Amino acid sequence: MKYVTIDLEMNPLAKEYKAERAICCREVIEIGAILLDENYQEIDSFKTFVKPQFNDVIKPHIQKLTNISNDMVENAPFFEEALQMFCSWCKSIGDDILLYQWSESDIEQIRNEMNLKGISSDDSNQIFLSNWFDLQREFGDKLNLSNAVSLKNAVMYAGIDFEGTEHDALDDARNTAILLKIIRIPELCEAALKYVLEALNPAPISTSLGSMIDFTELGFIA
Repeated sequence: MKYVTIDLEMNPLAKEYKAERAICCREVIEIGAILLDENYQEIDSFKTFVKPQFNDVIKPHIQKLTNISNDMVENAPFFEEALQMFCSWCKSIGDDILLYQWSESDIEQIRNEMNLKGISSDDSNQIFLSNWFDLQREFGDKLNLSNAVSLKNAVMYAGIDFEGTEHDALDDARNTAILLKIIRIPELCEAALKYVLEALNPAPISTSLGSMIDFTELGFIA
C-alpha cells in the first residue's frame, strides 16, 4: 500500500458563462501530488499546470494567491488531458494507493469539473471516484477540534515549518504528506502534537490538583 497526497489550485469561470457556473464555478489550473511509500517516505511527485477553458485570464487575486500567471498556463494541457496524465501517473505506481486531500473540496472540484466538461467515468479515471480521504477531518478528530483548521495552521500546530509556498499545489501536497506521516506514526504524533493536545484537552481540575499535591505530607491517609 502506498499513499498519494494531492492539492489543486483553481481559477473562477468568467462571468459570462452563467449556465456553466451553475455546474462548476471554478476550473483547476494546477495539480500537485506527492507519493509516499508504506513508511510515509516521499518517493515521487507529480505536478502540472492546467489551461482553463472558460476564462481567458487568471484572475488577478488568483495570480497573487498562487503565483500562477497567464503565461504559465498558456501551453499547459486542458483539464481532461491533465486529469489523464495524473491518472496515468497513479497507475504507474504499480500498487494499491489511498489518496489524501486537505478537506473534501478537491474531490468535489474534480467531480464537478468532469461533469461540466462532459468527461465520463471509466477505468482510466476511477481513482477519482474512490479511495479518497480527508486528512483535515482526521487531523481535527485527532485534536478533538470542532472547527476545520487550515493546512497552514495544522503545520503550525505540529510545530514544524511550512515547506515551500502556500497555494503552490505541489508544496501544499507535500505539507499534507508531512502531516499524514506525523499523524500515522505514533512517536512522531506524540512528539509533534503533545503540547497542543494538552492545551486543547486539559486534565480535569481535580486530577490536576491531585497530581500537584502530596497528601501524605499533610497527614492524610488514603
